Amino acid sequence: MSSRVATRYAKSLIDLAKAQSIDGKVYEEMEAFGNLAQASADLRSLLSNPVVSAKDKLVVLNRVFEDSTDLTKSFVSMVVDRKRESELASIAKVYIQMYDEAQGVVRVSVKSAIALDEKSLGDVKRYLKGLVKQEELQIENIIDSSVIGGMVIQFDDKLLDLSIAKELKEIRKQLIYN
Repeated sequence: MSSRVATRYAKSLIDLAKAQSIDGKVYEEMEAFGNLAQASADLRSLLSNPVVSAKDKLVVLNRVFEDSTDLTKSFVSMVVDRKRESELASIAKVYIQMYDEAQGVVRVSVKSAIALDEKSLGDVKRYLKGLVKQEELQIENIIDSSVIGGMVIQFDDKLLDLSIAKELKEIRKQLIYN
């Protein structure tokens, strides 16, 4: 769930990027930043730390975005000036969602106990195309041993839990409450 602040800023950025015909490049930059923010607890901590000055945060962010477009650099600077840097990862995530939606792309995460082979991923893609009504699906296979078997499919705001772990929980509930 994204905040209203992140949604407003992401919308502004995507509008500016479209006007300059660099929305695809900014998408790549937001995706790279989103991945970095997700992987780096230190970066997330720095951005949300009120003790660290905006100037110091901007120095770090300028290093992170040093190879980025001028639009992205000035946008990040403006976000820091307005003391919204803690929202940058959310802004990047919302930007990616908005861009994907505009391009007709649906991102799907498939959690399974083991890595799925190409045939299985193809079967999942064919199944989901009927549900999603979009031609372009980007499937990410996430290995999660707690699934035990089967899979958990998540896209948009939908969750299809086809896992053995869920079935075991349901059986447990029935045994306890009956």
